[in-house]
Amino acid sequence: MGKRITEKLVPKAAILFIALWAAGTVPLQGRMLSLSATGNDSASCRAGAEFRTLKRAVECLAPGDTLIIRQGTYQGGVIITVKATEEAPVLIQGENLDAVISGSGEEVDGIRVQESSYVTLDRLTVRQAKRAGCSVRFSNHIRVTRSRFADNGTWGIFTSFADDILFEGNECYGSVKEHGIYHSNSGDRFVIRGNLVHHNRGNGIHLNGDPEIKGGDGVLNQGLVEKNIIYANGRGGGAGINMTHVHDVLVRNNLIFNNYAAGMTVYQDTGTFEQGSKRVVIMGNTVVFQPNLGRACVNVQTTSEKVLLAGNIFVSGVYRGAIEVNSDHLETVVSNCNLLWGAPAIEMVERKDKRMSIADWRALSGNDTHSIIADPQFVDPSTFDFSLKDTSPALDAGMPLESVRSILRSLGGFEWILSRLETLPDEDNQGRSRPVSESPDIGAYESR
Repeated sequence: MGKRITEKLVPKAAILFIALWAAGTVPLQGRMLSLSATGNDSASCRAGAEFRTLKRAVECLAPGDTLIIRQGTYQGGVIITVKATEEAPVLIQGENLDAVISGSGEEVDGIRVQESSYVTLDRLTVRQAKRAGCSVRFSNHIRVTRSRFADNGTWGIFTSFADDILFEGNECYGSVKEHGIYHSNSGDRFVIRGNLVHHNRGNGIHLNGDPEIKGGDGVLNQGLVEKNIIYANGRGGGAGINMTHVHDVLVRNNLIFNNYAAGMTVYQDTGTFEQGSKRVVIMGNTVVFQPNLGRACVNVQTTSEKVLLAGNIFVSGVYRGAIEVNSDHLETVVSNCNLLWGAPAIEMVERKDKRMSIADWRALSGNDTHSIIADPQFVDPSTFDFSLKDTSPALDAGMPLESVRSILRSLGGFEWILSRLETLPDEDNQGRSRPVSESPDIGAYESR
C-alpha cells in the first residue's frame, strides 16, 4: 500500500519542490569540495578537493563552502559543526537522491548538525540510522530540503533547541519507533512545508516544546506548517500533526489521510498553564480517515486556548467525532465554515467524553453555524485524489481571509499570525492561488 500511495502522490507534490528558494544554489564565496566513491581522504582542505568519506569531507567545511556529494553510498554517523553566516552559508548537496548516507556507525544519528548556523542539507537520502536520519541540535538557520529520510530507528528528522529552521520538500518514512519529523525543545520560528510524511510508527509531524527539558522556555513559538501530505502514520499511536506546548502556529493547506490514530491534536502534557498550547490557527486542511479507523480529525484539549478551526474538511472514521473540543476555555475556541462527514449525525462532535449533534454543539458553543454536514465529493479517494468534484458542497464555502483576520483580532494576541497572513501567498496544497471566486473552497485543494 505504501508504494502505491507514494507513486500516486509524488507527482502531485513535485510542484512544491520547484520553488525551493536557494536550496540548489551555490554560495557566492568559499570553496567547492566534493565527495565521491573515488575520492581521497588524504587530500588537503583546498578548493577542488575530492574526498572518500563524509566524515573527512565535513571536517574541512568552513563558512561559504559547498560540498557536492556524488552518487554513491557513504557511511553515516557524521557530526557537522560549522558556524556559517547569512552572507557565507554552507551548502551540502547531493548530486541526486542516489547520494545515500547509510547507517550511523558508532554514532546514533546519520547526520547530526550540532552547534551550527546557516547550513543547508539538500537532495540527500539518509537511511537506517540507529536514531535520527538527521538531527539538528543547539543550532540556528538550518535548512533541510528535497531530501529523503527512510527507515531510521526513531525519527526521520529531529531537532533540539533549534531556531529558525526550514524543512521543505522532504520525504520522511519508515521511522521504526516514533515520528517522521520531530521538532522539539523550545525551537522558535520554524517552517515545515511541502513534506511527504508517511508510514512512521508514531506521529507524522510532532511539535513539542518540552517544558521539562531545561535550557529554554518550554514552548515552540511562531511556526508555519503548510502544504504537507501526511498519511499511514500512527500504528503505535500519535497524530498526523501533533502539537503540544506551541504558541502562535499557523497550520494550513495540509492533506492528512488514512492515518491510524488522531488527525491533529492541540494539547499540553506537563509544565505551567502559560506553557500550554495557545494561539493556533488550523485552516484549509483536509483530514480523512478510512472507515472504522482513527480518532477525531482534530482534538483541542483541556488547557488549550485561542484556537481557530476554519475551512477544513474533517471526515471521521465513524467511531469518533469529526471534531473533538475538550478545552476548558471554550469561549476562545472558534470553529466555522468546515465540512464534517463520516461520523453519525448525532455524534459528529465530541466534548468531555460526550458525543453530540451539530445542532447541540451550535447551541452549546455558538460554533460551526456555517459549517456543512455533507459528503465532500472527492474526485477519487481510491487513488488518493482528494481534490473536489465540480458538484462538491465544499466549493466556495470556506472562510474568507478577511473573516479569519477579524476573528483573530477579536480573540486578541494573534499579531504574529496576522502578519504572516499578510505576507504569505494565499495558496492551496498544490500552489494554486486562493480563492478562485469570492470565498475559498473548504479543504486543502482549491478548484481550478
